[in-house]
Amino acid sequence: MKRARIALLSLGSAALVALASVEVETPRRAANVVPARAAAASSEKTFPVETLEYGAAFLQQPLPRAVDPFEARSWAPPPPPAPKVAPKPVAPPLPFVFSGVMEDESGKTLFVRKGDAVLVAREHEVLDSSYRVEEIGEQTVAFTYLPLQERQVLAYPK
Repeated sequence: MKRARIALLSLGSAALVALASVEVETPRRAANVVPARAAAASSEKTFPVETLEYGAAFLQQPLPRAVDPFEARSWAPPPPPAPKVAPKPVAPPLPFVFSGVMEDESGKTLFVRKGDAVLVAREHEVLDSSYRVEEIGEQTVAFTYLPLQERQVLAYPK
């Protein structure tokens, strides 16, 4: 165990001596950067060496603000989050497809399809327990979605 410690200490000190004896090359100015094409034209056997200035790039940006360890802090719990406002409900798209209108002496009768079923209604009648036919016009039919009292219009196909 003692020999292993001595071996580790001597290996560590040798590594420190080796690191201390290495010279650190200072970066050259950007004006001394050799373009790759110019170096290739001057001699085919050497490769261009480009160096960048790292110090100037770091000095141009402001340093981030340090956190003050002595700033006043509150031990009170944070305020509750603001209540989320639910979006206003919207009526679903009309489930009906226009099939036709028939007009007689008693008024206009509307024919619409919902899936495979054909529904028949007159003005102010309720269809499918959710929609009331408000007005049967020349080009459109107006419905009211009863749960939300929202008006929807179905145009006749051309």
